[in-house]
Amino acid sequence: MKNLTRTRRHSLWMAAVLGAIAFTSCSDETITQDDANAILETETSSLSLVDHGDKMIMLDDLIVGDDLLTARATTAAGNDRGRFNITLNFLLPPTERQEQVFNDAAARWERIIIKDVPSITGTIPSAFEGFPPASEGTLDDVVIEVALAPIDGPGGILGQAGPRFVRTSDYLTISGIMFFDVDDLAFLESLGLFEDVIVHEMGHVLGIGTLWNISTPDFERNLLLGGTTNPYFGGRKANVFWNAEGGTGELPIESMFGPGTAFGHWQESTLNNELMTGFLNLGENPLSRITAGSMKDLGYGAASVGESYDLPRGTPGVNLSTLEEAGAAEGLNIAAMEELLMPIGFINTDKK
Repeated sequence: MKNLTRTRRHSLWMAAVLGAIAFTSCSDETITQDDANAILETETSSLSLVDHGDKMIMLDDLIVGDDLLTARATTAAGNDRGRFNITLNFLLPPTERQEQVFNDAAARWERIIIKDVPSITGTIPSAFEGFPPASEGTLDDVVIEVALAPIDGPGGILGQAGPRFVRTSDYLTISGIMFFDVDDLAFLESLGLFEDVIVHEMGHVLGIGTLWNISTPDFERNLLLGGTTNPYFGGRKANVFWNAEGGTGELPIESMFGPGTAFGHWQESTLNNELMTGFLNLGENPLSRITAGSMKDLGYGAASVGESYDLPRGTPGVNLSTLEEAGAAEGLNIAAMEELLMPIGFINTDKK
């Protein structure tokens, strides 16, 4: 399947993390897994990402909208009321369970990112070949195209996730992709990790590990610091909560376990069961105040709240004077099964 090899996307990703960066309709029908499988057998041959090469695209025909939508494509957080909204567009009809998990995942992020951003009006093309636009008309605030389809069978590639288009006003996500191998979902469900995986990947769509560092002639964001040996997160708010939770030194970012894990997650050996490490633990994997703070550092209007999280006081982070690397970790390396996607273009939200 096109674009499932890591080489080109990983080269773009490494450029981004080092600071060198130069979606279909939602069905309300309840279907069974057998129904979904029948649809997949006939339709997944067309599921491939549009290849735009390495050139960044600028969509310049959108205008900033003054009115907010009150209708939603997901029931994750109810009516708008001026809050941040995540719209889910399923390319293929999900099962009732799948739809509920995605809605619940969106709701967890909407409890952290609470401040509304200006709506936009226009057409955002789908990330997938031959599908209708990801969004037409007025969008409030982010749309994520969700594809649940076979990729390479159980094991191997779990899927791809990341932002597609970002705003020029803040370089945060307008549209994104979550493309999962449906053959891996039962395994995740059996471990009780299905929802945690979806929340984790949605975090990458919103910018964790994918939008930390941006460098353009008009915008600069440098949150991933420390080079490739001992990377750490430079955002003030996340580090305040890292220290408040008991961490010392600087909030460490993973440097081990290869592409897909390194430089896009919190350090597993230090933060353990925090949801945005590269490993998922059996049991609880909370979105802590540390992650909530990092969303504020990215530029979102985020609340200073998080799910219950226990970090032993005195846990060492990155020591800027000695730069000692923490040791290895154990667990399910979910990050090794994912491919982080970088944005392929911008939407001009600066024009009035």
